[in-house]
Amino acid sequence: MSDDAPETMDVSVLMLAFDEAARSRIQTRMDGIASRGDTSSPAGLLAMLRDAIAVLRDHASAWTHGAAENASPMPPAEAEARFVEAAHRARSRFEVEVIRNFDGTTTRTAPPKLPDSDAPGRVVVTFVVAARRELRDAKQRTRASIEAALDDLRAITPEEFVALEVIWSPADAKDRMSLAAMTERYPELFELAS
Repeated sequence: MSDDAPETMDVSVLMLAFDEAARSRIQTRMDGIASRGDTSSPAGLLAMLRDAIAVLRDHASAWTHGAAENASPMPPAEAEARFVEAAHRARSRFEVEVIRNFDGTTTRTAPPKLPDSDAPGRVVVTFVVAARRELRDAKQRTRASIEAALDDLRAITPEEFVALEVIWSPADAKDRMSLAAMTERYPELFELAS
């Protein structure tokens, strides 16, 4: 690529759903990353991305469903619009954003009043990532394809990194999302093949 070539960026959305056995551990660890992560700098965001990927990898046996939204590299203004829209779409799937860490400030909102429950529930983790390079597409509906996409996200360098949103739902440990509710809220999720 020549020095006078226009800069392009790529935006990738990757979603993973986890079974009931891993739900509370995922929620707790993602909350910890959001609580202590440094969102005031690209290096801090990149560290949060790598920490979140480690959580997903640590619970790979609990992956049940996945989805990916990929695009070709595009001009920065178009990439920013796509990133903002994808992050908004991910956050709009729940009524209350319980924790948000943005630009170095963590805010918490009281979760809705929910009864104590021993009912099983799922959790979905969504990554929205923008980078100054082409990101690997998760084209196949397989664990291997998702793993390769995660490896590619983990390999983003500080020079390539642009933006990150990590959204998990439900975020509150008392909240339960059944399989039926998950497939209704996340129709793009597909059952992962081996």
